[in-house]
Amino acid sequence: MAQYKQTEITNVYWASNEGFKGGRDPLGIQNSSIATYSKLLPGLTNLTSHIRYYSLYCWLLSEYDELEKAKKTTLHQYNFIRRAELAMALIMKDQGVGAVVGALFVSQGRYQFKEDGVYDIANGADYESNDKYWTFRSGALGQYYLGSLVYYELIKVEEERFYLRNKGKDLADAVRHTVDERICRIYIECILNGSLAEKSIEYLQPLALHRIVVDSEEWYRLNELLTKSDKDSSLRRETIWLLLNDMSKGVDVNSFVKSRFMHMDKDCCIQASFGWYFYYLCEGLHYSIDSFFSLILHKIYELHNPTMELLIQNIIESLLPAIEIENNYASLDDLRKDVDKGIDIIYDDLRNAVGLKDYNLAATYAIKLLLRIYTEFERNVNRIEEFENQHDLKRQRGILSEGVLFYVKRYLSCSIPEFIKTLIVQIMQEHTVIAIAKMGKSNSDLRKFILEDGRVVLIEQRYPIETSPRVKSLFNFLQDMGYFDNENRLTEVAKKFIEDYGKE
Repeated sequence: MAQYKQTEITNVYWASNEGFKGGRDPLGIQNSSIATYSKLLPGLTNLTSHIRYYSLYCWLLSEYDELEKAKKTTLHQYNFIRRAELAMALIMKDQGVGAVVGALFVSQGRYQFKEDGVYDIANGADYESNDKYWTFRSGALGQYYLGSLVYYELIKVEEERFYLRNKGKDLADAVRHTVDERICRIYIECILNGSLAEKSIEYLQPLALHRIVVDSEEWYRLNELLTKSDKDSSLRRETIWLLLNDMSKGVDVNSFVKSRFMHMDKDCCIQASFGWYFYYLCEGLHYSIDSFFSLILHKIYELHNPTMELLIQNIIESLLPAIEIENNYASLDDLRKDVDKGIDIIYDDLRNAVGLKDYNLAATYAIKLLLRIYTEFERNVNRIEEFENQHDLKRQRGILSEGVLFYVKRYLSCSIPEFIKTLIVQIMQEHTVIAIAKMGKSNSDLRKFILEDGRVVLIEQRYPIETSPRVKSLFNFLQDMGYFDNENRLTEVAKKFIEDYGKE
């Protein structure tokens, strides 16, 4: 008798969902969180984890310009940078340091050797190669670091070429004055020759990403970039001070945002402290709505393509017992007044329920979190709106003042069942509009469900995802700059920053 394997079953053409694609933000509300942490930590991203790349890129571009003027190379500028990136990945391969450009390529052993003990850098790096460490043409410089380097006025781009600006030239000189000339020369020769000898890697360690020499000219320039106080970077400087203080008291870097929310009143005179409080509330709002959306998608699957009426009724019947328990609330506002747990506690409960994929429980916590966030918003409404206006955040979809109005305030007089019904319809409509808008002129369909013949058909189950607010990148920068030791304890450099803060 013929046997069939599940892996060999394919959809017939009319049952296939080809053309549908995933996405991080199915309701289009996370841009407000991203815009907020961009104001708090400008000049770095979640993909720029080592500040020394800033100085090395400037130095490399300066070296390339000199070589080109002297007609000592015909190598394209992009390939020059690409070879430098792959060479650095090999220099860093046994250092136990993460977030290195090309590290995956090296860890998978995809590089080739020209001869015993000599890595073929050209083969693994040049854009024309078949198996290369990076697919983006201008390497990680063009894909990840360009925005930050432009922000700091270090480089500019014209006609698909990188050019150093005056501040970039100064940073390049700082590298020359910090790193031994012979080491710099060997590194450049490796790039030009397209090869790196294994025996040279130890000698090139002073160029490693985590080996910035504290108090050197390079360190001074990078430290000035990161911690200088001016109109654009004041919130970043304040955030550095807050992070150092919190970690000195035992706060883990991953708990920094929550800690800032918990201690905002204590540091109320520091604008960045309020900014992180504001960001935490935005994230809670978004996570709540996304959690409710996950329940909707799960119910579509569980009910096997239900009608809208059945979907709404089933969700209401699933949530009401858990929400009302012994109380029969006359309105959403009555329920709001009865939710007295701390926002941080409800938020943690919601995350835990999502982790367990308990969709009903998660949606229950989501509603309670929405209501507590609204109460908190009312308590600080003037300062929240002032912060939004001051930092040009009002126009961002999903921003706090808009979110609490659209998802909570206008429904306070509704009964609980009516609120749940309205929220379901609102979220489904918003997702459809956002998904279609994101499609643009492409053929990719981003919808997670479709309405067909009076029924709701599931395309993809989605789960809530929080944004990453660059705090870990900031920590990595500070660690590379000698503010933390290998056990994440503050060094004398960090203690001096805290001591001198506000005295400039």
